[in-house]
Amino acid sequence: MHEETAVAQGSPVRRRHLVSQLKRLRAQAKLSQEEVSKRMGWDPGKIIRIETGKFIRLNSADVSELCRLYGSTDELREDLVDIAKASRTQKPWWFQYKDVSIGAFYGLEHEAAKIQEYTVGLIPGLLQHPAYIEAMMARGFVPDQEERRRRVEARMQRHANVLERETPPRIWMILDESCLRCVIGDPKVMATQLDHLLVLSARPSINIQVLPASVGMSRTYGFSLLTFEENDRALFVDVPPNGLFFEDQADIVEHEIAFDQLQASALSTSESQTLLKTLIDEYKRPS
Repeated sequence: MHEETAVAQGSPVRRRHLVSQLKRLRAQAKLSQEEVSKRMGWDPGKIIRIETGKFIRLNSADVSELCRLYGSTDELREDLVDIAKASRTQKPWWFQYKDVSIGAFYGLEHEAAKIQEYTVGLIPGLLQHPAYIEAMMARGFVPDQEERRRRVEARMQRHANVLERETPPRIWMILDESCLRCVIGDPKVMATQLDHLLVLSARPSINIQVLPASVGMSRTYGFSLLTFEENDRALFVDVPPNGLFFEDQADIVEHEIAFDQLQASALSTSESQTLLKTLIDEYKRPS
């Protein structure tokens, strides 16, 4: 690999930390982007790409020189340089599935300490049973059999790396009732999927609530609020083709309020489990 470091291949949270620290240090040094570009002998657009996280490769030596220019402590400079260097050799698990369009959300989800998600229409990916995934792929959206196999495998890796890690994230899932009523595959697959939700809901780290149809759909789109540290959060809105990320505080607060309202309107966790059991019996009932 080239001497430059592919920071984009490293941990998304550590990448965010690197960018935020460089922006903070420049602000403390009271240097404009234009002044930094002149002193570093760079094209003016380079520092903009760095600070917006749009770079693909970043030389670890550049990180070191920026820290010196900004008057960083040696300890912080070494930490940021180490992040850049580590990114060159440490490829996260999802990179082996780039051929099936695994997006940046997987990386952020993998690092999150808390996940709050509202879903419409389909069972959220993190809670999907393999039979349900297979049935989705077989509906014609992914006609190539090998690609379907790879997508299922990626989902299973996703589940293992998030749900089965030593300290799993705290997960709050609100499922619009449409997720439970939209038949994927056949009734047998749906019964298996809903039983899988019951098993997951028994875990202390996972809370599942159902927003009943009688309440009315609150949002026409799904979204996820990801918390990494107390003041480090991101919003992901699930819209085609690959979803959108937001880090603006106003957008995050708006959806935090929306999530609180959804929780208040949804069935309690125990009521949601009761509904799941009722629907499982319905799906198992001979037609």
